[in-house]
Amino acid sequence: MGGEETGEQVRLFGTHSNYFFERNLDDRQRLAQQFSLLREDFNLWFDQALRLGRLSADPQRADWAVLDAGCGEGQYAHEVVRRYPHAHLTGFDADPAAVAAAAGPAGTGMRFMVHDARQPLPAEVVPEGGFQAAVAWMVLLYLPDKRAALAHLAAALAPGGVLMLGNVPDEPLLLDHPDARVILETGRAAIARLGMTGMEQTLEPLLQEAGFTDITTAVLRYPLGGATSYGHRWYACALSSFAAGRQLLSQAGLMDQAEYEQHLQALVDAPILDQAGELRFLVTLARRT
Repeated sequence: MGGEETGEQVRLFGTHSNYFFERNLDDRQRLAQQFSLLREDFNLWFDQALRLGRLSADPQRADWAVLDAGCGEGQYAHEVVRRYPHAHLTGFDADPAAVAAAAGPAGTGMRFMVHDARQPLPAEVVPEGGFQAAVAWMVLLYLPDKRAALAHLAAALAPGGVLMLGNVPDEPLLLDHPDARVILETGRAAIARLGMTGMEQTLEPLLQEAGFTDITTAVLRYPLGGATSYGHRWYACALSSFAAGRQLLSQAGLMDQAEYEQHLQALVDAPILDQAGELRFLVTLARRT
């Protein structure tokens, strides 16, 4: 079921998950670039989550408790508190270096901790009654046992609490370029081996099983290339993802490094104005019963 552990254990690509960018030193730049492009839409959907949970969106009255699961270096966590300075935010990630980076500029009402999303949150971390909101942005898709991760999030939420998930569809990137098609086709085979496909079909049943209702999913679509600066920025982001993902295909034995570099260089050299494509993300909102 779309990356779920059945009778056979799904192999972890990294230490804690199938996060195949884990060993890439340039991934901090890729994530910062992605955050700058997604920030406004993240805020729009976070506010929609507040409405679903009947939580105050008044910055002066918003004193709810929110959990950021798999917070990384805290870009989204700090964005939430920047907009809602009276919120109480707890963020966790399995990477100690990322947690240290997130905690460095942490202000009042923020705390960050090292924790593995595959395990329940320690009871002392969960506020009395539970968190009113939780965010898991581009985290769930990398976890082989999605069922358990959602159960842990549900257990940390108060009744009526809201969950906001960011994921990617099975076809997250479309680009009308022959070298891109080769990389994408091979990449689909690689991520299928890691159980990272099927989110569009399996996520809602998994959320229902974990005790969530009022589930909605939207597809965010962004242009790649073309005649706009927005398309150029997203094309650069796509190239960063291609570059960071080279190790996935190499380790899976689906494409050697030299061949991959040839395809990637062709995309770097291609005139951006002539490129046409789309990058897509999934945003899901749900409320705990």
